[in-house]
Amino acid sequence: MLNTLIVGASGYAGAELVSYVNRHPHMTITALTVSAQSNDAGKLISDLHPQLKGIVDLPLQPMSDVRDFSADVDVVFLATAHEVSHALAPRFFLAG
Repeated sequence: MLNTLIVGASGYAGAELVSYVNRHPHMTITALTVSAQSNDAGKLISDLHPQLKGIVDLPLQPMSDVRDFSADVDVVFLATAHEVSHALAPRFFLAG
């Protein structure tokens, strides 16, 4: 199984990724993150996106440092604004 992290999971694109990854036979979701200052931090993804209720009920974790989430992760999806993704991608790459 590929351990998968979804960054920016609270938005529409993030929720769609959660749904797709959850159904993928070779992927498992290890964490869902939002920005450290997000009002959605600590909420369940299924509270924001009721279509996921009972399917994926993981919490949205605040992320301030990519190193906190990069260990044991095989795949990272960035469901963030392109400027944010542009800044985060090299950080994840360097974190291994």
